[in-house]
Order: sequence, then structure tokens, then C-alpha cells
Amino acid sequence: MLTSRRILSLLLAAAAAAVILSGCYAAPVNEATEQGGETSGAIVTDSKIPVTTYPVPEENIRTFGNMAASASTGGFWQWDMYLHPYIQAYDPVTHTTYVPCYQSGCRHNDPTCNACFGDLQSLVEYRENYYAMVYTDDETASALVTRPLTGGPLQTLASWEPENENEACRCVLRCVSFGKAYVNVNRETYALTDGVQLTAVAQESSLVSVDLQTGEVSTILENVNGYDLYDVWGDVAVFRVLEMAEDAPEFEDWLAQQPEGTSPDEYDRQFLGIRFLVRNLKTGEETSLVDASENYVRTIDPHKSWGQYAVYQVDRSLYVYDLEKQTEIKLFTYEQDWDEYNYQIVDGHVIAICGTEDICRAWAVDIADGSVIELDTCGGNVVAFGVDCECNGYFAGLKRNSSGDFEQCYISKEDFYRSNYDAAFR
Repeated sequence: MLTSRRILSLLLAAAAAAVILSGCYAAPVNEATEQGGETSGAIVTDSKIPVTTYPVPEENIRTFGNMAASASTGGFWQWDMYLHPYIQAYDPVTHTTYVPCYQSGCRHNDPTCNACFGDLQSLVEYRENYYAMVYTDDETASALVTRPLTGGPLQTLASWEPENENEACRCVLRCVSFGKAYVNVNRETYALTDGVQLTAVAQESSLVSVDLQTGEVSTILENVNGYDLYDVWGDVAVFRVLEMAEDAPEFEDWLAQQPEGTSPDEYDRQFLGIRFLVRNLKTGEETSLVDASENYVRTIDPHKSWGQYAVYQVDRSLYVYDLEKQTEIKLFTYEQDWDEYNYQIVDGHVIAICGTEDICRAWAVDIADGSVIELDTCGGNVVAFGVDCECNGYFAGLKRNSSGDFEQCYISKEDFYRSNYDAAFR
């Protein structure tokens, strides 16, 4: 069983790695290449050569930071609660931003405004409605709320409150799919440290579904410590599961007994196993795609699924699992071992990432036909544009400028695949 403290240390390690490796990609080869064929990928710069892009999926709508795709406008919903209490609509075609509220005289500062939801944590657009997770009661409770895109009163579908003193219930909206929202319900108990500082001393997490029509809440997993939900498609879900060896000591006890300078990763190599599995949410039946004995390679990117597809890596090979067909595709294999790997799936393409401290190459592989496009990394050790969010025709993300710094930008999907980063705009 993974302890809350150990899970926190793994998350912090992943966050640190994300800062270093975010977007660092290296050249994969397809199966024909590995067997002696010529490399199938090439940097596409000629505007006459077609590139394929795809609309945002209508199911398995996931949450990412403070942005969400807007199928109704063709752009993005975005928000910054530190600056203002409302969401904004951004149109990447006209480069304009506006508040999606049409009430005369509205000050956009409370939930009676169509653009205000309260203490907003995440939001998605789904079937002509907003669905949002908000914190309430000084961030000690949570609620899943909704209203139509056309406006109207804010409706609470489900809420979660503390059950004990010194407890906070902060929930996370993972995705919306086939008429249900999937929520991690996290309950944390706090205690005073040295009589002055509140410290989390215990955490319980469960995974539930919320029916978007009735508000009915159903428990899927009572304990999700170590579980990471990738995708839900109908009654099928994909999880990555961290499993600690039964004889594993507590991380702090183990570290205290190691020589100075021992990497914490050594603990994971000795005691931590990973399973990648498919679960039928109706029957509870589970099927392992990757078991703990195999060399599963984790990604630090949050874009682990797209529509009905989930991506994962074993050894040097990247796979895509189709939840609708319940089949897996071995998409390609790296031609050599690299120091670091990362990968993501966006716009119907797997972006393969790996490299060394000094080298980075990037490739986009279309999951429909396996075609490969090499993305120009401009000689850097990270990608020139890292994707954070997508709408039907554009990506939003971080672009590396000439000074080596990163800035939030937008780019058309075609310009991204052509490595035409000069076409990115703010």
C-alpha cells in the first residue's frame, strides 16, 4: 500500500522532472524501420505537403489547468482566479478575448453572472453545458456545478463536505464522459504542528461517478491511492496503478539507512511496481495490459489519453489502447536507449519524447495511419513548443523564445506540425 507521504514524494519528483523534461522528445521508428526499412519521419516545412489534424473528442473530456476547449466557439475557455472571478472566451482566429455574459449591467463578480462559478478549480464544456468543480466553505468543501452555455442559474449536481473536525474535502474533476463526471474525492485530516502550523496527517481518496442528469453519485473505487485514471469510454476505464512490494520499508526509514547521496529513485527501482490495466466499471473485472514485472515507462505529461485512446510505453515501444475496440496498437519503437523518455497524446497524434541532457528530438505519430512527422527542436534540449491544451484548430502552450525562456502562446495545429513556430502568437 502506498502511503500518502510516499505518493506526495512521487508527485513532487514528477513535478521536478516536468520542469526539466517537459517537451523533450527523441526520434522513434516504426516497426518497418526497426526491421531494416528507411526512417519514415521527416520535418515537414513545405506548405503544399498536407498534414492531418482532428477535432477535439466529444467524450472523455479531461481537465487541464486553467484552460478548456470550447466546441461551441471553436476556441478556449480560460480563467485566472487571482486576477478576476470569471471565465473568458478566447478566439484564436481573431486573437480576441471576451466575457461570455450578456446580462445588461452585470459586474461579473458573483455566481449570478453567467461567467462566474465561485472558487473555480476546473471546468469543461460538454453537450452544450458548463461543468465545473468549485471549492466552498473556505476551501474545506467541494461541489460539482453546472449551467447551460446560454446562461441561467448555477445548479449543484453533487457536493462533498468535511465529516470530521480539522478535515478538508477537496475534490478533483478528472473527466466527463458518456453522461457522467468522474471525480476524485480527497479527504485530508489536519493537525497542529508545534501548536502553530496545520499539517496534513492523513488522507483518504476515492473515485466516484456523478450522473449529469440526476446527480446520483456512485462509488467506483473506495481507495484510489496509487491509482491514476487515464481514460473512460462507456463502461471501460484505463488506470495506471502503483504497487509497493509487500516487504517494502517506509521510505523515510529506508532513506535514513542509505549512503549519503543515494537517489530516491533507487527506492522505486527496488520496491515499486507499475500495472497498466483495463477495468469494466459495471462488473469490476480487470485485465492487465502491463504487469508489475515489465518495464513500464511513465510519462510526466498529463495528456495520457485522447478520446477513446490511451497511450503508454513499455521498454522502448509506445502503444495505444483503443477503449472502444478494446485492442492495443504497437505504434512504434525507439531505435536506441535514451536517458529520459516522455510522451503525450493530443490531436490524434502521439508525441514521443526522449533524449539526454543535451539532445532532444520530437516526432508526432498519427494513430490513424502511423505516419510520422519530425518536429524541429531548433537545436535545443527541449521542444520549441510544448502543448498544454487544444481546440479544434489550435494548440495553446509554452513556446521557447530566443533567450531560452518560455512564454504562453497559441499556434495553429498545421504550423505546429510544420515546425513553423514563428507563426505562434500571444
